[in-house]
Amino acid sequence: MATSPGDMVTPEEFKLMSDRAGLGMSQQELDELKPLYDMYSQYIQQLHSIDLQAEEIGLNFHPEWPSA
Repeated sequence: MATSPGDMVTPEEFKLMSDRAGLGMSQQELDELKPLYDMYSQYIQQLHSIDLQAEEIGLNFHPEWPSA
């Protein structure tokens, strides 16, 4: 499917993805959602292209929160 920037998912591929997910959408629903999928796909590609180099996200979990 869409693997590199500039690649767009064809309407047939989009229908296949929705069928595999078991969504059972009509053609009208697919036609309405496809532009949104394309828009968010571009945003995701931008996020994935960020080079964080050696940076990592730190996450702390405090099981006693919020009482601590």
